Amino acid sequence: MSSQSKSIEPYLNCSFECGCGRTHSSLFAHYIFEPGAIKKLPKLLSQLGYVRPYLISDTHTHEIAGCQTEEVLQKAGISFTSHVLKSPENSDLPADENALGSIAMANDKDADIIISIGTGTINDLGRYFSYITGRPFLLVATAPSMDGLVSGVAPLVFHNMKITFSAQEPLVLVCDADIMTKAPLKMLAAGAADILGKYNCLLDWKLSHIVNDEYYCETIADIMRTAVDQTMESTKGLASHDDQAVSVLTEALVLSGIAMDFSGNSRPASGAEHHQSHYWEMQFLFDGIPAVLHGTKVGIGTVLMLELYNALAEMERPDFDAVRANIANRLSMEEWEQEMRRCYRDGADGIIELEKKAKKNDPENLSGRLLVIEERWDEIQALAKTAPKADEIYQVLAKMGAAKVPADVGIPNQYVSDSIRYGKELRDRYTILQLMWDIGKLDEEAELLVEKYCR
Repeated sequence: MSSQSKSIEPYLNCSFECGCGRTHSSLFAHYIFEPGAIKKLPKLLSQLGYVRPYLISDTHTHEIAGCQTEEVLQKAGISFTSHVLKSPENSDLPADENALGSIAMANDKDADIIISIGTGTINDLGRYFSYITGRPFLLVATAPSMDGLVSGVAPLVFHNMKITFSAQEPLVLVCDADIMTKAPLKMLAAGAADILGKYNCLLDWKLSHIVNDEYYCETIADIMRTAVDQTMESTKGLASHDDQAVSVLTEALVLSGIAMDFSGNSRPASGAEHHQSHYWEMQFLFDGIPAVLHGTKVGIGTVLMLELYNALAEMERPDFDAVRANIANRLSMEEWEQEMRRCYRDGADGIIELEKKAKKNDPENLSGRLLVIEERWDEIQALAKTAPKADEIYQVLAKMGAAKVPADVGIPNQYVSDSIRYGKELRDRYTILQLMWDIGKLDEEAELLVEKYCR
C-alpha cells in the first residue's frame, strides 16, 4: 500500500449503506504507488491465489512496462501468456472491436487473471475482456493520463460509435512511481484535464437531478470534489514531473474511478465535456487523423461547457410561453436525421436508434421538461452560478502547457460547431447542452463559442 493513499484507503474493498439510500461497494482492494512497484507483482499474485496471468499491452506500453513485467514474472517462475497489440505508427491504438478481437484470438483460456499493462486503451480493452470472460483484472498503469484507472466501465468504439460498456474493475492497481513520473508532460496534463472536467460533470449531474429527478448522491459528488481539489493542487508540480504532484494526480484519477463504481455508471465523471471529446474522436477516426489523448480533448471541452454554464448564470429568465410556441418550428425528425447523417456519418444509424428509444427531442417530452425548468428556473440558475469561470480553467490548462482551444489539437471549426449543437445526441444523458436546447438557446450559444474560441 502506498503511504500516500489516505484519501483512497477508506474505499478499498468496501461496502456501506449510503444516505442516498443505496449500498455502495467496490472490489478494488490494493493500490500501490511507489518506486519499483512492478517487482511486487509475484507476491501480490501469490497472496491473491492466481498462478497464470494473461498479459495485454501494446507496442508502446510493452516497451515502457511490459518487458519489465515479463522479466519479473519469469524470474519468479510464474507462467504467463503475453499479447502485444501493434500500435499505429503516428497515433494511439483505438479501443475498438478489432483490437478486442485480437485479444480474444490470442487468449490463453487457462489464464486465471488478466493483466493490462497501459493506462488508456489497453486498460479499457483489458477490463472489458476480463468482464466478458469472467476473470479478475489487474492493472499495471504507465501514465496518470485518464480517470478510468479503477472504473467498472469501459468506453469502446463499436460500429463507429463510442459506447460505454460495463467492465471489470481491477482487484489491484500497480503504479510504479519510476514509470509514472517519467510520463510525457502531455499525458500528465491530459490526466489533470480529465479531472478538471469533473467541475462540469457534477454540474450536469445535479442539473439532471433538478430537471429529471435523476438519481444523485452527495457522497459520490464529494468524492469527486476531493479528486478535483487534489488535481488543482497537483497542477503546479506536473510541469517539473514532481513525484508528489504525480502521486496526488494519480490518487485523484483513482478517486474518480471509485466514484463511477459507486454510482454504477460514468455519470459522476462524464458530462457534456465528454460528449465534445467523443464527438471529435469519432470525426478523427472517420477522417483518418491521428488520435488525440482523451483527457486533452476533455480539457478543451470543459472550457467550452463552462462557458455555457457561465452564460446560463447571467441569462435573463426565458419567456417560456414563447419557447413553447416555437417548438413547432424546430427541426422535424426528417431534418434532424439528415443532420445526424451529415455529422455522424457511418455512426448515424446508432444515433438515430438511440433517439428513437430515448426521445430526448420529442416535442411532448420537451414540453414536460419546460414545465419543470420554468418552475425551478431560480434553482437552475443558482446552480449555474456555482460553476467556475471558464477562463480560470483555461488559465490552469495554459500553465500546465495543455491544449486550451480546439485549434491546439487540429479540431476544425465546423466540428466544434457541430459538437456543441449535436454532441448531446451521443448519450441519453441530460446536460447543459440539452438544457440550452430545451430553452431554444443552443444554436445561438454555439455560434458565440465558435466565434470566441475558433478564431
